[in-house]
Amino acid sequence: MIGNVKSTVLGVALAVATLFVATSASAALTVTIGGTPVAGEGLKSSVVGAVTTDFNASLVNPANYTGGGVVNGSVGGLWASPPDDTSNYFSVGPSTVTPGTVTLSGLASYFGYYGGSPDTYNSVSFFNGGSLVGSFDGTALAAFAGVAADGNQTVGNFWNFTANNAGDYFNSVVFASVSNAFETDNHAVLAVPEPETYAMMLAGLGLIGFSARRRKNNVA
Repeated sequence: MIGNVKSTVLGVALAVATLFVATSASAALTVTIGGTPVAGEGLKSSVVGAVTTDFNASLVNPANYTGGGVVNGSVGGLWASPPDDTSNYFSVGPSTVTPGTVTLSGLASYFGYYGGSPDTYNSVSFFNGGSLVGSFDGTALAAFAGVAADGNQTVGNFWNFTANNAGDYFNSVVFASVSNAFETDNHAVLAVPEPETYAMMLAGLGLIGFSARRRKNNVA
């Protein structure tokens, strides 16, 4: 992809394209492209309520991450910062251990990340326990964004993965790369409320409605 890095990132932020992978495993998730530009951090999720891990606190993996590694800057042949990202980010490959697994605290319906220089040997997979929900290789990831999977370091995009229904929720995400490297940042998660939490929310809404009706009747 040829062009100014900043215009590339802003163009991605404004573009939203929905694409599907033909395999049954990946069809469980809808993939869209687009995020919100943040100075020095590339793109972040635009999904309301999503919680973001930006890796900026430390070069040590967050507690729920195994494999991969938190890095900064670019080192030839090992890893390269995603465009317009001068902050820490997560890199997976032989130089930092592959795969890298994100273990979520519960089920999630959405996961997104900012990534740079997609390559054919990158992949991201979603699991619910030991069951595969969806898996995408670097060629598919690049195709979603309308770019080539050729490791172009001027290319940066935000990938969003959304479950199509409750049966497609996931609780772990696995990044893998058989060669250096798969670089991502600003991992965003939208958790599914626990059943008891959801029930309490519904009960609360019911009480609010009952209270409003009671006040209305008293006024009448």
